[in-house]
Amino acid sequence: MNILFIAPYVPSRIRVRPFYLIKELSRRHKVTVVALGELGGRKVEGADELPGIVEDLHVVPHSTMRGLWQSLVSLPTPTPMCSAFCRSSAMASTISRVVKERRFDVVHIEHLRAAHFAAKVGDIPVVFDSVDCLTSLFRQMAVERKNPIAKLVMMEEALKLHRFEPRILERLGRVVITTESERAQLLELNPDIAVDVIENGVDTEYFAPGGGCRVTKRIVFSGKMGYHPNAQAAIWFAEQCFPRIREKHPDAEFVIVGSGPPAGVLKLAEMPGVKVTGYVDDIRVYLDSAAIAVVPMLVAVGIQNKVLEAMAMELPVIASPIALRTLGRDCPGTVCAEGSDETVREALRLLDNPSDAQRIGHEGRAHVIGRYSWESSALALEQIYAQVG
Repeated sequence: MNILFIAPYVPSRIRVRPFYLIKELSRRHKVTVVALGELGGRKVEGADELPGIVEDLHVVPHSTMRGLWQSLVSLPTPTPMCSAFCRSSAMASTISRVVKERRFDVVHIEHLRAAHFAAKVGDIPVVFDSVDCLTSLFRQMAVERKNPIAKLVMMEEALKLHRFEPRILERLGRVVITTESERAQLLELNPDIAVDVIENGVDTEYFAPGGGCRVTKRIVFSGKMGYHPNAQAAIWFAEQCFPRIREKHPDAEFVIVGSGPPAGVLKLAEMPGVKVTGYVDDIRVYLDSAAIAVVPMLVAVGIQNKVLEAMAMELPVIASPIALRTLGRDCPGTVCAEGSDETVREALRLLDNPSDAQRIGHEGRAHVIGRYSWESSALALEQIYAQVG
């Protein structure tokens, strides 16, 4: 099968869902990827690995400043900012050229931000991966924002998405999403769309404990820090929980790992015991050296890949209820903690009882090996491709 995969960002081990689906699909099919990539001197994450996996890769440069300007201009229009950010005539031209040069059996479009590119694929069948319900995400962000201007912008975006998202989904026809709870959110917006659940997985061969020495008082938070809910969670833990942990353990460390940390996260490095890495080539080094992973999300949609990856590395994970919404509060390998008091209490318990932390970590890795597989997700996606083709 010839598959054209269109994404508003370059799939990578940070953009894990499209990266691993492409990796699995490429074992049995020819996959061509067309993706937007950021302009400038920064390394395009994923662009170095994909060429060895896919049939062809086209990375179309896209300026962040231009995207932000397009988002700003869209404010008085019905178009959500997240969609306007990724408008690109160069991307549209590349897609048009690629579909003329090669015959494709199916087009896979990733994320609502890239949905408008469906107009460039002609009559080729389309499967749209919504990933998450963005209307739900922006509603949560509107509630959580404290700045009145930011809250107003998020509220406006949520209102736009409430109209825009179901209309786009109905137009695209066959839709997939990460979890049953996210599927229910989409069906609330439009009960007539056909939505299938394709769960995220974890590469348990790549994410595996390396046998190195764990730093007994090191706590890690990982994720793309340019994503506001991740930055919000890191700041919340650093300010509301970590100082109280340091009172009991003055040698405790909190390491924040991930690309694109905003100013608020970078400033946390001024706190005693806090380290902010920015982009790293291999996140496993930091997971493998930590004693605990924390995922204290205040806003979350879909499966939290950072939870699965830490579990695969045999790290016990302390997570908020919303971060465990799709995995379950009693998910092996995790400890559910709501609010700062519970989070601090559970962190101290695990730091003081390394044998318990080790046991929980072992249970987590066993659980992801038995339950979450990218291969099974890709096979389910292939069945949907066959149905629409």
